Amino acid sequence: MRACCVRATPGGRMHVQLPTPLHGWRAFVGEVGIIVLGVLVAMGAQQLIQTVDARGEARDADQAIRGELELNMAKLRSRWEKRACVASRLDELQALIRSSEANGAIQTPNWVGRPQFWTMQMARWQASSQAGRAALLAPGDLALYGGMYSYMANVNAQMTEEQADWARLRSLENLQRLTPDMAFQLNSTLHEARYIDWRIGVWTTQLQSLSDRLHLRAVPNDIASSRSACIPMNTPRERAVKESNSPYGDP
Repeated sequence: MRACCVRATPGGRMHVQLPTPLHGWRAFVGEVGIIVLGVLVAMGAQQLIQTVDARGEARDADQAIRGELELNMAKLRSRWEKRACVASRLDELQALIRSSEANGAIQTPNWVGRPQFWTMQMARWQASSQAGRAALLAPGDLALYGGMYSYMANVNAQMTEEQADWARLRSLENLQRLTPDMAFQLNSTLHEARYIDWRIGVWTTQLQSLSDRLHLRAVPNDIASSRSACIPMNTPRERAVKESNSPYGDP
């Protein structure tokens, strides 16, 4: 580009001559256009890379969350399969407590058992949420995932309370008589355990509906289901522990 210059006109006025490109203004505009186009292409490529990366992160998060939910649903189905045993055992314990009304004596059971404690896993969901990857998921799926994990958090809390209730009910294995106060306390515990079992059943039904909407796979449970609540109460304890099939034994 040629340098500009300042010169005086015949009338004494100063005139500034603008610089002109060495190869003309048309060539200059073309060169600038190429530069601008290059910048736009670079920006577009960067945006494309970011979009591809975001989609990859969303896909990985989606697969991780779905896999975790599928395993949790497998555990809930295992519990659902034993719901008849839990309900029947609660009825048996109710009758046993009621039998003490005459003179306080009861037929001491050898075995009470308990529902199995299933932990609903949430690590993948929490990791994806904290890393911001959950926000990349489709809004509809994200809402359903959040709903399922909310129910599962409730299930975790209720199962913890349930185990405490059944621990108190197992005290019947060491009692021959019940005072009216003991019978009242055990009845209250039993009704709480029955209510918790009902609530978990309701949540399981609701979770299965959400699972169907998300088309989650029905995968097998990776932990064997305990038969603890299904074993007859007159079974000797040592044999019952072996038959319970609990991976960590029974307390």
